[in-house]
Amino acid sequence: MNKKEQISKLIDEALASVESLSRAEAKPFLLTRIQARMTKETESVWEKAGWFITRPAVAFSGLCMIILINLAVIVFKGTTDTAGSTEQVAQSSTDEFSYTVATIYDTENTQP
Repeated sequence: MNKKEQISKLIDEALASVESLSRAEAKPFLLTRIQARMTKETESVWEKAGWFITRPAVAFSGLCMIILINLAVIVFKGTTDTAGSTEQVAQSSTDEFSYTVATIYDTENTQP
């Protein structure tokens, strides 16, 4: 019985705490401030940038620039690779007899 009495006492305390509550009141002109902020029509910097980028002229010119840059990289990358390979062939013939074998016993830097 002690347990049931304790539970009923806790329930009565919880119900008694609800009786002293009062209705919450908002600050004056709260609704007016909320409505004014909702109707405010200012665009952020990101919205303005988004509208500018999505214009067809800007989007088309941006895509053309990306394609031209890719083509330039492909064309110039191909020409520089052939020049580099000819230099390596010329160097390999002169360094033909200068091979050195590195072993674990060769220590150049003995201090850390």
